[in-house]
Amino acid sequence: MHESTNPRYRDSHQSEQGRGQAQTGLGPVPVFFGSIKMKRMREEDSLPFKTLKALEYAGLSQVVAGKRVAVKVHLGEGTNFATPHPGMVRLVINKIKQAGGQPFVMHSWGALNGYERGYTAETLGCPVIPTGGSQERYAYVHPTGDPHLREVKVAGEIEDAEALVVISHVKGHGSTGMGGALKNIGIGMLAAESRGAIHQLIATVPYWNADRCHSAQPCRSCFDACPVDAPHWSGANKDELHIDVHACTYCGRCEEVCPTQALHLDGPAMFGAFQHGMALAAREVLRTFSPDHILFVNLILHVTPWCDCSPFTQPAFLRDVGVLVSRDPVAIDAATLDLLAKEEVLVDMVPDSFKVGGKLVGSGHPFQQVLGTVKNPYRQVEEAARLGVGRRQYELYDVETISPEQAAQWRAITPPSAVGAPAQAH
Repeated sequence: MHESTNPRYRDSHQSEQGRGQAQTGLGPVPVFFGSIKMKRMREEDSLPFKTLKALEYAGLSQVVAGKRVAVKVHLGEGTNFATPHPGMVRLVINKIKQAGGQPFVMHSWGALNGYERGYTAETLGCPVIPTGGSQERYAYVHPTGDPHLREVKVAGEIEDAEALVVISHVKGHGSTGMGGALKNIGIGMLAAESRGAIHQLIATVPYWNADRCHSAQPCRSCFDACPVDAPHWSGANKDELHIDVHACTYCGRCEEVCPTQALHLDGPAMFGAFQHGMALAAREVLRTFSPDHILFVNLILHVTPWCDCSPFTQPAFLRDVGVLVSRDPVAIDAATLDLLAKEEVLVDMVPDSFKVGGKLVGSGHPFQQVLGTVKNPYRQVEEAARLGVGRRQYELYDVETISPEQAAQWRAITPPSAVGAPAQAH
């Protein structure tokens, strides 16, 4: 591992107060939207064509011109074919090359077997490389100043890039509620050790009393009560109770049936610990880039309950919506969540493991209905905004109703707001 000596990173450190002052008075962030719906059966009414428009309107050319461009995409695992279509990724790659950028597609372990799901240099039109090397040992250490997550290790090839384009497949996630741009940055661009450390932050909120539990053994009360099979024994002697919080919906049934009151799951605190760590990591990743050279693409297509790390294809439980493009990761995820909040869950497409008595386990946003009420997907947006990663306030512009001149005017009025290093460092 390397202590970060990137001048873009070193020069970017400023207080939370300083970042807030720097953003005072800025208007809403432009987020450009292309709907999956077609008015007519013509190419210019199709989603790929609208995606090209959204990239143009968001200023992709200015972001990537003359730069080595890391294009971060989750390439899936096993037989998971719900990830971004290689053709859509190539669409973005071609646009980057036309603008004078030098793109390369990046993922962690998935870069080594992405060919099994159609991701190759030939299909994408550029190299496909692991973010941290084939053994995930190439990374830069970034101190965070946080007592529970003292440092994060940013994948080396990400930090070495000069510009960043993040293509995210929008889906549910057991630890964040939604996986979009923020998760793709704050988890997907770290070394394996730091990804694990953020997942372990949930354990900083105690939920199991070992003495009380062991005094009642043998006992399977919590195992039998859990509708999602979240409890299991772990540790060297298989005598440590572990709750799989990715699967857990925080329904409280395990606490109710425990004969010794050995379990107490503080769902909001446990869920919030992960959001805080992920937002911290996203901040450190983005500090290695100038905000003038960052762009985000969210594909709201085939929205699944769990993330793309699952080694199998899951059914979509929401209708396809379209594509969003923005220069701000917080704004684009906020817009994504707002669009999906209007959608109805396709209950018959939700696997039975997310239901109790045939009914969905939660209430609220569609992601909460499927994953549990506690797993509010807006928490990550709130935390990232609080840490200065970006701004929640956005204006949604449909690419079918605006002109390139209007888009350029809005970009000029509202400069990129994502936290980053000074533009002159490039």
